[in-house]
Amino acid sequence: MPVSIRERLLDAITDAVSGEYGVPAPESERDLPICIVQDGEETAESDDYGYTTHELPLVVAKAATATSTSKDAMRTQCHELLASIRVDMFADEKFGGLADGIEYTGGGIQTELAKVCFADAQFVVRYHTVRGDPYTIDEE
Repeated sequence: MPVSIRERLLDAITDAVSGEYGVPAPESERDLPICIVQDGEETAESDDYGYTTHELPLVVAKAATATSTSKDAMRTQCHELLASIRVDMFADEKFGGLADGIEYTGGGIQTELAKVCFADAQFVVRYHTVRGDPYTIDEE
């Protein structure tokens, strides 16, 4: 059975960030470090040339045990998590030819009880398929 372009793209993104798709937030420090990929509801628009352009919002979040209890050091560690997400996502912003491109739309950091550093980044991934065929990128 064929695999849709969206599913293949989510697999490529999850691999690119060394993450897991759609898993719940960690319940304990034993589950850290972790990287989670979660997609949102996409929008799509068809054109006059037989293609549908999709915009897929997604969030990539990382959490790690804090290496220090210093507020400055924790902030620095959290910002490094955020930066690493962006670097990983833009290393191949076409994800092996599955996407047309990505846009970073925002992100943030948070600390919890001087023990855990969090970072999350939001993106919109653009890709296209043949109109009415979610399995094919280009007409053959």
